[in-house]
Amino acid sequence: MLSRLKMQRSWLLIPLLLGCGPRGEEARPRIPDSVRRPGIVSGAPLPFLVDQISPEALQRRVEQFAAARLDFDDASLQPWERAVLKKLVEASFVIHDIYAVQVSEKIPEWRARLESENGAGRVAAIDYFELMVGPWDRLEHDEPFLEVGSKPEGAAYYPEDMSKPEFETHIARNPGDKAAFTGYFTVIRRNANRTLKAVPYSEYYRDDLQRAAKLLHEAADLSQNPSLRDFLHKRADAFLSNDYYVSDVAWMDIKGSRIEPTIGPYEVYEDALFGYKAAFESFVTVADPAASAELDNLKTRMRDLERTLPLADRYKSLDRAFESPISVVDVAYSAGDARRGVQTIAFNLPNDERVIEAKGSKKVMLRNVMRAKFDRILTPIAGQMLSESDARSVAFQPWFINVLMHELAHGLGPKSITLPNGQKSTVNRELKELYSAIEEAKADVTGLHNLTMLQQQGVYNADFVRRAYLGHMADLFRGVRFGTSEAHGKGSLLQFNYFRERNALRVDGSRFAVDYAAIVEANRALATELLTLQAEGSYEGARALLARYGNERPELKAALQKLSSVPVDIRPEHTVLEKMKRW
Repeated sequence: MLSRLKMQRSWLLIPLLLGCGPRGEEARPRIPDSVRRPGIVSGAPLPFLVDQISPEALQRRVEQFAAARLDFDDASLQPWERAVLKKLVEASFVIHDIYAVQVSEKIPEWRARLESENGAGRVAAIDYFELMVGPWDRLEHDEPFLEVGSKPEGAAYYPEDMSKPEFETHIARNPGDKAAFTGYFTVIRRNANRTLKAVPYSEYYRDDLQRAAKLLHEAADLSQNPSLRDFLHKRADAFLSNDYYVSDVAWMDIKGSRIEPTIGPYEVYEDALFGYKAAFESFVTVADPAASAELDNLKTRMRDLERTLPLADRYKSLDRAFESPISVVDVAYSAGDARRGVQTIAFNLPNDERVIEAKGSKKVMLRNVMRAKFDRILTPIAGQMLSESDARSVAFQPWFINVLMHELAHGLGPKSITLPNGQKSTVNRELKELYSAIEEAKADVTGLHNLTMLQQQGVYNADFVRRAYLGHMADLFRGVRFGTSEAHGKGSLLQFNYFRERNALRVDGSRFAVDYAAIVEANRALATELLTLQAEGSYEGARALLARYGNERPELKAALQKLSSVPVDIRPEHTVLEKMKRW
């Protein structure tokens, strides 16, 4: 394990950063931000490429991602805020290293091989490797584009030769191991006698986590905001204790800070085997307090929205905390799971059910990322996929609020549940690898339902809500293009097929027209179905629903071919890396 962490670093294209030269194992490489070099060179193809993929085809995959400068207002930042920001960006380099070996522990070796080999497509392969954080195409069902074999379903969280039955049999025979084996913050490895064991992240990634913790402590010491300082110290401690509860609570309590960091192990998308293990990621953001304050009215309505969910009353949790801070921020830098493939536009954290029960959850809207995607991707998709009248109604602010409602909806509905046999559990634990796709679809449709409820309460007018629904219909096409191996893509596909089956989305020549009354009704019905199977912890129900609606049908495949000229996603260019040189 320790020798793995001392391997040559995977991100090798490193200029001198912040005026510091390499420091051996302490040097933290900058992740290349964008493709600036021709991807195809003459000569024989790169030996490492999969035979069926030509250098030209690989370059086209790179070009699916449109370069987008992610800027933010640094002129109003105080000197101490800039100093904290620099430390957090440096810590993000470490986080990315950890995430890379969570995807596969061979990534440093493969990245070094890409650098050492020559051949046509070499640069495109390096660029796509960095975009995907690894050699598997996340837009193509995780198919390899390098000769490395199939991606393990459990990424590097589990032994590659471990089967699901072996894992489940171990827990059945050793019930005392269940919490550690199914917990967010452990990897599963083998003992000398080949039996399974759980190893805490704090032990397994100790070298890198010590570096990250040091940088967070240094950032905390520079901070003049007490709540930010408190979070950074506690999160640094959590890296080495493996107990994230206290620091998650402290993150919820950050107030009055322009610098808004989210750093640590959070989402479970990478674990396609069980959906148990959290991936490391970092969002270093600069908040807009005025824009956040405009949305404060929504967070006071969370209990009412829980009460009006289209779900049997016995499954509603009206006695839990509904604190729901909302932050509108601009991304300065992102790393780890936040940087792989498709870029996140908003998030709702933490995922720890204990924190949600006690404190609620925070919704963070990544405004500069959202604006880039709306302008470069969503607007062209609406213009080609929706009827002309529906496309004209798609506007940024209704779409922005709908994304916020999606994030609010993550904090609503079943979390900690009681199974029919009386056993206490969680939705995540019961739905396993199906959880992420079901939860993303649930947040989409529940968020739209909640907009309808807010319209009835006079918060938004009917035209605004209609425009939000139409923006979401265009967003389904955007989501499906992420691929069915990705949770958001699978969730979008489920919704599209469900709405088509009910004729709420109708074919209109070469486009799709929205029957608004029918879409509202179908959306409510799907919300009820998803919320109920979550409340009941029904793995079989989730599997049946995804089997019926989670497949890309010929009609949709043909429609998506029209979008070949529209970028699939953006490729961030973080201006902070240039700004930091002047600070």
